[in-house]
Amino acid sequence: MIYEAFLTDRFFGEVTTEAAAISLLWKLKFDGAEFHCSGCGGSEYYQMECRLDVRQCRSCRKQYRVRAGTIFENSKTSVLKWLRAIYFVMQGKRGVSALELMRHLGMNSYGTVWAMLHKIREALRQRDEEYKLKGQLELDGATFGRRETGTTQEVLVAVETKDWVDAKGKPKSKAGFAKVVVAKETKENAQAFMDQAVEPGSMVNTDGSPSLRTLKGVDVDYQIVGGRKEVVNSWLPWVHKLISNSKAWVVGTHHGVGPDYLTSYLAEYFYRFNRRHDPKRLFHRAVRACVLAKPVTYAALFG
Repeated sequence: MIYEAFLTDRFFGEVTTEAAAISLLWKLKFDGAEFHCSGCGGSEYYQMECRLDVRQCRSCRKQYRVRAGTIFENSKTSVLKWLRAIYFVMQGKRGVSALELMRHLGMNSYGTVWAMLHKIREALRQRDEEYKLKGQLELDGATFGRRETGTTQEVLVAVETKDWVDAKGKPKSKAGFAKVVVAKETKENAQAFMDQAVEPGSMVNTDGSPSLRTLKGVDVDYQIVGGRKEVVNSWLPWVHKLISNSKAWVVGTHHGVGPDYLTSYLAEYFYRFNRRHDPKRLFHRAVRACVLAKPVTYAALFG
């Protein structure tokens, strides 16, 4: 399988050249095949030795570029460095800072590496946006940043909760897929979040906030928490744990994040959280997300 080349103990041993990286990217682009023409359906292609990043259909002569339509489009950075960058972003729960990634990749431009990181995070965000939460959910708002530095930003977080019974017959619960949006906790923003992120008819548990307890299209049950830890732990355990852990990650790995960039950083954290039970394929799935994502420029991301 393709993803075996992305396993931690094989990637750096097998993908050591730009040619190998491009070959791997072609297979991801064509979903495991060497080539597939979207124009005529042909599988045979011409390959120039001096242009490994370009393939031409033997039948209709349509040309394809391996970077086209991906986040690597228009980038002068090698495909090999891009793949290694994605690997380092995905290798651990704590992720990696731009300065660390510079050292890992042996690059000298902080700006280039920083932009690469944000393009990767945007691809992860786009991938998670395709999914909708369903079933039983927890929903709450939170504030990131510090008031004294003027960096506070409100977010809304929703996470699926799943009940199950362990081998001893004891009822337990666990967190499923989660979503986040950087937005103030208002009725309008909460409703827009539900419309975009949640399947209609889902069951939503939340606190007593007036902005969250009258949502349409979902069944809402609320309980006034009042800051009582025992009530929070029993009524909204997973969403509060997720908020707490993501805050710790933003401060610990990245030493705080400005309001303009919070969406980007949280996209990385939530993507990794949502695939925490599949660590062996995390790197492969992230590269696939980058191949499928719509191309984006830094200016489009941050103005």
